[in-house]
Amino acid sequence: MNMTYVILSLTVSYALVAALLAYLLLLTRIHWVMKVLATIATVATIPLVFWGVGELRGLPSDSDIPRSFRMLWAQMIEPNALQGEEGRVYLWIQALDTENYPVGPPRAYQLPYSDDLIVKVNSALGLISEGEQIQGTIDVEEKLPEDTAEALAEEIEAEIGELRPGGEGVAGERVSIFDPSMLTFDTAAAPITPTKPQ
Repeated sequence: MNMTYVILSLTVSYALVAALLAYLLLLTRIHWVMKVLATIATVATIPLVFWGVGELRGLPSDSDIPRSFRMLWAQMIEPNALQGEEGRVYLWIQALDTENYPVGPPRAYQLPYSDDLIVKVNSALGLISEGEQIQGTIDVEEKLPEDTAEALAEEIEAEIGELRPGGEGVAGERVSIFDPSMLTFDTAAAPITPTKPQ
């Protein structure tokens, strides 16, 4: 279960509770004591929901990874056909700004498993093990060959159709179109320091 699905589930669940409370308060003739108790119970769930969402912050993000980042470590999970599990690549990275300075705390990201990505990540891990600082760059301008782009679109459409009978998608499931050819690793560039005034 990914982070997006859990957040959506918590949000929808709380919205249903709030809607039930509104129904009890406005459209029923139950005793006012019951209305007060229902209101107190609903308000009491606010910190619980806040705590639950806060706990999700440690889960890997399934959103797009930054265009420039410092790679700290990675873990690869091989696909398991017997259990029907897709492979995943988890990157522990820190975003960099345009001058190569770290932005915010490190964060974990998950990417779809692919042989090309595994080769790149293993190479980067080897350099990190030797003490090198590794910088990753996403080139969003990278153009896919037309036949590759069409095959990728067909594959995504097929994956969406398999999520649910009738081809409906499941809430919280993202279909990633990340392509490993967009990602390059290299030794980290030094931050750009401002020039001193004369």
